[in-house]
Amino acid sequence: MRGDSDPGRPGRAYTLLLLAFGLLYLALLGVRPLFNPDEGRYVDIPAEMLASGDYILPHLNGLAYLEKPPLHYWLSAGALAVFGHTEWAGRLVTALAALLGALTVLKLGTRLYDPIRARFAAVMTGSMLLYVLMGQLTTLDMLLSTWLTIAIAAFCLAQTDRRTNPTSNLQWMLVCWAAMGLATLTKGLIGIVIPGSILVLYTLLQRDWQTWRHLHLGKGILLLAVLVVPWFVLVERVYPGAFDFLIIREHFQRYLTKMHDRYEPWWFFIEIIAAGTLPWLPQIIRAYWTGWRPRVKHGQFDAEKVLWITAVFVVVFFSISDSKLGPYVLPVLPVLALLGSQTDPAGERLLTWNGRLLCVLGIAALLAAASAGHHETRLMQSWRIGQLRPWMVAVGVLCVSGGLATLWATQRARFHSARITVGATGFAVVMMLVTGAFTSIATIYSVKPLLSRVGPLDPKGTIYTVRDFDWTLPFYVRHPVIPVAYVGELEMGLRANPSGGLESTADFEQVWTDQSDPVGKPVYALLRIEDFKRYAAEGFPMRELARDFDHVFVSRW
Repeated sequence: MRGDSDPGRPGRAYTLLLLAFGLLYLALLGVRPLFNPDEGRYVDIPAEMLASGDYILPHLNGLAYLEKPPLHYWLSAGALAVFGHTEWAGRLVTALAALLGALTVLKLGTRLYDPIRARFAAVMTGSMLLYVLMGQLTTLDMLLSTWLTIAIAAFCLAQTDRRTNPTSNLQWMLVCWAAMGLATLTKGLIGIVIPGSILVLYTLLQRDWQTWRHLHLGKGILLLAVLVVPWFVLVERVYPGAFDFLIIREHFQRYLTKMHDRYEPWWFFIEIIAAGTLPWLPQIIRAYWTGWRPRVKHGQFDAEKVLWITAVFVVVFFSISDSKLGPYVLPVLPVLALLGSQTDPAGERLLTWNGRLLCVLGIAALLAAASAGHHETRLMQSWRIGQLRPWMVAVGVLCVSGGLATLWATQRARFHSARITVGATGFAVVMMLVTGAFTSIATIYSVKPLLSRVGPLDPKGTIYTVRDFDWTLPFYVRHPVIPVAYVGELEMGLRANPSGGLESTADFEQVWTDQSDPVGKPVYALLRIEDFKRYAAEGFPMRELARDFDHVFVSRW
């Protein structure tokens, strides 16, 4: 693409690329089955809300489930109501949140910089590995990230206008407070703690004390309370102890202890940032390295310092915790994209490193495809490698091609073309993995392929799941199942309603053998392979309907 000196042409190219990202993002949502564990949980809960009409107390598999507040469930229930009981509808809220986050980057970038750099920052956001991946998986992390991105962006816009436009300052601060409330309704107190901590750190480092005079604390706290308090009050009335469970157990104990077995070393999130920001790692390193430098005098508002503090604080905050999951640092990606989107000569030189990095990643993928699995003896692992090998080759070819095209463009000073090539390559690689590679191994991570081999099930049938729980099962059979000798994240609900499960395999065996009416409601069970073999050797009454690597689906008759 010649004409990098013409600001209109690259601007249109970035816009077209962003539109392509958005269309593909939405079009491919329903290609693969729901995956365990999060997608099964976070799509079944809104489906049960829709079926029961209870929008106050979330239920998972028919049992009370209060791990998180309900905003994501409410929105997803609306999507399921409008578009039907499908994977596409179940993922829609997450995908729209990802697109809204990229648009927020575009808005803030246009105000802080210029339209070209803003579009480049949006392209960076929309093509980072972790961002694209999490926008295609139904979890709460993307929606939380978007609310936090909006809160930070609105704060920056409000403070930028505080001296010149009081009305705009008020409006953007109300948007900031509203986003904090919605973040709190999505994943709890983190929606207040993170923005509040960033504010304190910023004012201490920048000595910009005037910021506090333009927060509109009275109106903001009132708006926050109106959004957040009613549900917490209602759920405590419906389920006494809900507040303690949500705040004490799911916030303080989760953050300060290893109760969920999610301990990782302190440097865990450095790895996640490095991998999750691909193919833009060179720009991200520069953003961290230079983002702290002062742009304006102390006492004046510095939006870029707010963004840099956000990028550092979120990583440090979650690194201190004894409970770590990769998606926790998702909120730093949009701000890093803004900081790393420089189009100056140093930024142009970095594009050569993007091209080299893509070539290295492509060669690594091709070598892995050629060497993986040669000495593998485990059946499932060997099958998985065989399924993934063609996709590894495709990723390798795409990365090498994109890397060479980027190097070619940079050598000819076509820097906008190089940026577009890097972004398109990164987005295409992740979407290829999500829609192609993930689908090829879905039988390991979802019950849907197994159920497709079983055939139609009687909707009145009872289904037991023994010593294990497939979180996608309730969504696909459209009713709760009965866990046997399993607690996991159903602990709270089973404690309140013990009849929702069977405590031991002995109880299951007794109930199963006591079934005597083949004309009545059918009875099914999902068994581990080892349990099925033991029961078969003992002459346990059952009929195999289908199996995969881990489980056998059986009926009583």
